[in-house]
Amino acid sequence: MKHYYVALILLAWCGLQAKGQVIALTGSGKEEVLGRMSHFVDETDTLSVATIRQLNFQPLPDPDRSPGLGFDRRTHWFRMQVRNDSDQSEWNLEIPYAPLDRIDVYVFADGPVPEVHKTGGDVFPIATRDLPHRHPIFTLTIPQGETRTIYLRVNTISSVQVPVVFWTPAGFQVANYHTQLINGLFYGAMFIMTLYQLFLLLSIRDRSTAFYVLTLISMANVISFFQGYNFLFLHPNQPGLNDDFAALSGPFFVLSSALLTRAFLNVRNFSPLLDNLLIVNTGINLVLGTLMLFFMRQISYMYLHVFTLTHCLIVLVSAAYCLSKKYKPALYYLLAWITLLLAAVAFTMGNLGLAPGYLGANYQGLMIGCVLQVVLISLALGERWNVLVKENQRAKELELKRGQEEKIRLEQEVRQRTLQINQQKEKLEELNRIKDKLFSVVSHDIKAPLSSLKLSLALAKINKLSQEEFKAVSTEIETHLDQTTNFIQNLLQWAKFQLRGEVVRPVRLDMSAMISEAAGLLETDITQKLITLQMDVAPDCIAYADQVMIQSVLRNLITNAVKFTPVGGTITIRGRTEDQKVMVSVSDTGTGIPQANQATLFTLDSLTTPGTRQEAGTGLGLVLCKEFTEKNNGTIWFETEAGKGTTFTFTLPEYKAEYHYAGTGEGENDR
Repeated sequence: MKHYYVALILLAWCGLQAKGQVIALTGSGKEEVLGRMSHFVDETDTLSVATIRQLNFQPLPDPDRSPGLGFDRRTHWFRMQVRNDSDQSEWNLEIPYAPLDRIDVYVFADGPVPEVHKTGGDVFPIATRDLPHRHPIFTLTIPQGETRTIYLRVNTISSVQVPVVFWTPAGFQVANYHTQLINGLFYGAMFIMTLYQLFLLLSIRDRSTAFYVLTLISMANVISFFQGYNFLFLHPNQPGLNDDFAALSGPFFVLSSALLTRAFLNVRNFSPLLDNLLIVNTGINLVLGTLMLFFMRQISYMYLHVFTLTHCLIVLVSAAYCLSKKYKPALYYLLAWITLLLAAVAFTMGNLGLAPGYLGANYQGLMIGCVLQVVLISLALGERWNVLVKENQRAKELELKRGQEEKIRLEQEVRQRTLQINQQKEKLEELNRIKDKLFSVVSHDIKAPLSSLKLSLALAKINKLSQEEFKAVSTEIETHLDQTTNFIQNLLQWAKFQLRGEVVRPVRLDMSAMISEAAGLLETDITQKLITLQMDVAPDCIAYADQVMIQSVLRNLITNAVKFTPVGGTITIRGRTEDQKVMVSVSDTGTGIPQANQATLFTLDSLTTPGTRQEAGTGLGLVLCKEFTEKNNGTIWFETEAGKGTTFTFTLPEYKAEYHYAGTGEGENDR
C-alpha cells in the first residue's frame, strides 16, 4: 500500500510538471514567463491545436531561462497556465525576438474552442499586428481572478528563441519608452561616429577610413535587423524583405570589416596566410548570403552565424600577430575586436542553442561590444592618422607658412585701407556739416543787416529821411555793423579752427588787464542799457594760455551777458586762483537760459534767442568759447536760473615761472 501512494504522488507531480507551472499576473505590471512553460515538437508540422491539447507536453529544462532551441525548422508548441491575480484585465503578450517568422497564439478557458486565436511574426506586415511595434505584441483579455491556458505555435527559419513577457498597457508603455531611449542613444552614437568618420574621410582621403564607415553602417544594420527596427521603419508593408536583410546583413559586415582589417593592419605584408584566410572566409560568407537570397528555405541561417564567428576569430588573431611584429596601431585594433568577439560569441552561441537562450535574444551585450569597438578602433585610426598627419605636415609646412604670411600682409593692408577710408569719410561728413552750417548762418545773419543798410542808404539818397530819422537810422546801422563785424570775426576764427586747426601759443596772461580790455570794447553798449559792471579780479590771477583765443572767449562771454541783461541790470566779472587753476566767471541778471536750449548750448545745433533789445545772435560764440578753452587745457560750464540770470565760468592753467613763453619775448606778449 505504501508503494501505491508513492507512485500516485509521482504520477500527479509528473502531470503537474507536464501541464506547466501556473504563471500569476500581479499588479507589478510585468511578468516574465521564462522557462515556466511546457514544450512539444511537431515533427510533421500538421497537428492542429485541438490535437495538440490531447498530447503530453514536456517541461522546459530550466524554469529560470527563456527557451532557446537553436536553428530548428520544426514546429514548436509551448503551453502555459496564466492566472490573473491583478486588478487589470487587459494585458499585452510580448515575444521580444523580432526575427521569428510565424507565431500563433491560442487562448483557452474551459471549453474546447479557443477564445482567442491571433497570428504574428515577421512574415506579416506591421499593420496586421495588434500594436505597431518592432516585436510581436498580442493584446489579450484575461478576466480578474480567472485562469487561462495559452498555447504558442512557433515556426521559423531563424533561431527558435521564445522569450515571453506579459505587460499591463501602462507598464509596457513605460518600459518601451526607456528601451527606446537607450536604443536611441546607441544609434545616435553610431550615427554621429559615422558622420565624424565621413568628415575625416573627406579630409584625409584614407581608404581605411572609408572601410571603417562601411563597417559602422554594417554593424548598426545587423543590430537594427535583430531588434526589428529595419522592418518597422524601412519596409513595414514588405515582410518579404526580412529574408533579404537576414541573408545580406551578416555578409555585409564580414566584407566591410575584412576590407578594414586588411587595409588597416596591412595583413598581406605581415602574414599572407592570415590574409588568405580572411579572403576565403569572406568569400564563403558572400556566397552563402547570395544563395540564401534564392534558397532561403533550404539553407540554414546557422551557417552564416558560424562563419561570422569564424571571421571575428581570424581578425582577432591577425591583430595579435601584427602587434607581435611591433605594429603599434594594432594594439587598439586588437582590444576593439576582443570586445566585439566576446559579445558576438555570446550572441551566436545563444542563437545556435549552445548557450542560454537569453544570450541570443538580449542585444545589450552586442550593443556594448559595438560601442567599445567603435571607440577603440577610432583610437587605432587616430594613432594611424597621427603618422599620416606628420608626414603630410612636413610637405605642407612651407606652403602653409607662405600662405599665412600672405594672409597677414593682405589683412594688414585691408585694415589700413579701411581705416583710411573711414577717416576720410568721417572728415568729409564733418566738413559737409560745417559747410551747411556756415551757409545757413551767412545767409541769415549777414544778409539781414546788409539789406537794412541798403534800404537806409536808398532812402537817404532820395532825401526821404529827416535829420532825426537819419540819426536814428545811422545808430541802428552802426549797431548792425558792429554785430556783423563781431559775427564775421567769430566765424573766421571758428572756421579756421575747424578746417585747419588752430595752433596754440600759450603765454603769460594777466587776466585782470585782459578782462578790463574786453569790457572796455563794450562800454558803449553797457552805457546805453544802463548796466552796472562789477569786476572782482584778484591781482595774482595770472593764466598760461593763448592770448588771441582767450580774448575771443572773454569778448563773447561779456557780449552775451550784455545782450541778455535788461536795462538797469548788473554784470559781475570775477577772477581768482584755485588749485593751480585760474577761474574766471561772468554773471548777469538777465532772463536765464531756457531748459530746451541748455543741452546743445556749446554745439552748432544750439538755438539762439534774441537779447533784451532783440539783439541778434548766431550761436557760434559759445562754440568758440568751449573749443578755445579746451584747447588751452581748460573747462567751461554754466549755471542758470530762469528770470534771475546766468553765470558762465571757465578755467585755465595757472602760470608758473618755469613755463617758456610763446612769441618773441615776455615784454611783447605779457599782458
